[in-house]
Amino acid sequence: MIVITGAAGFIGSALVAYFNEKKIYDAVLVDNFDTPFRFRNLAWKHYLKTISREDLPSFLTDNQKDITSIIHLGAKSGFIHDEWEQQKIDTLELHQYLWNFCVKNNSSFIYASSGSVYGNGNQGYSDDDLTTFKLKPAHPYAQIRVEIDQWSLSQKKSPPFWAGLRMSNVFGPNEYHKMANASIIYKAYNEILSYNTMRLFASDKAEYEDGGMKRDFIYVKDVVKIIHFFLENQTTSGIYNVGSGKAVSFKWIVDSVFKELRIHPRYEFEPIPEVLKDNFPYDVDFPINKLIEAGYLQEITSTDIAIKDYLDKYLMKGEFY
Repeated sequence: MIVITGAAGFIGSALVAYFNEKKIYDAVLVDNFDTPFRFRNLAWKHYLKTISREDLPSFLTDNQKDITSIIHLGAKSGFIHDEWEQQKIDTLELHQYLWNFCVKNNSSFIYASSGSVYGNGNQGYSDDDLTTFKLKPAHPYAQIRVEIDQWSLSQKKSPPFWAGLRMSNVFGPNEYHKMANASIIYKAYNEILSYNTMRLFASDKAEYEDGGMKRDFIYVKDVVKIIHFFLENQTTSGIYNVGSGKAVSFKWIVDSVFKELRIHPRYEFEPIPEVLKDNFPYDVDFPINKLIEAGYLQEITSTDIAIKDYLDKYLMKGEFY
């Protein structure tokens, strides 16, 4: 039995879809099933049962002998500043609870970290342990994620296998509910169809054109394949970058959306807000050497092909994965 938290969300529901393709149906889905999108994300998928977050502790206690793995994808990124200290406590405590359950029960543990832990990149983007303990991101959400990573690496008792996956700019089907936190591909699709133009940040650095700041984007279908890989091939425990290994510019991304929509590119550029400038990374180099060394040898979908797949099969049709 596999327990998935955040199972009705973007990555969680895509993972359930991929599990079904692999004929895995014994997943228990944990989430707050209180909004319609959570059921739309899971429509037509097969799984063992759903349980609320509040019922998770009692479920784990009652079924501990049957649980082989926990995949912890539940996270909250859109909280307001006044809530962040309590959110930090709640998030860390849940992580520790699930970790300790897996230690006691000899279950594997895979959890979602975030590429945001690297902040403005002044410590680089390496997923080695030494770098992890140097990271001090400014954003509260990233602070929570890096403290979880640091706590995990510091434990004397660990699950038989564990992996913290630092996901970088994930995009793809089932992100429709994410609104402000949705990918730039999703935002560009809707903005272009509405206004025939796209707004991007202007660059205040000579070496970057407007909209030329780079990020590592990865398709959600690749992310769930990587999660499944670690579930099936429990190699070396630790923190892993999960990206494409190749950064591209925001403008390149949006040009690809314009091309797929057969609309001539048109942009409006606006200054980077002062509040973001000090910690705004311009070129995110997100190495995935450690992931490859762990044995993941499948080719990551190229960003242009992934964008085409996303638009043609899902966005243009309003379909879910």
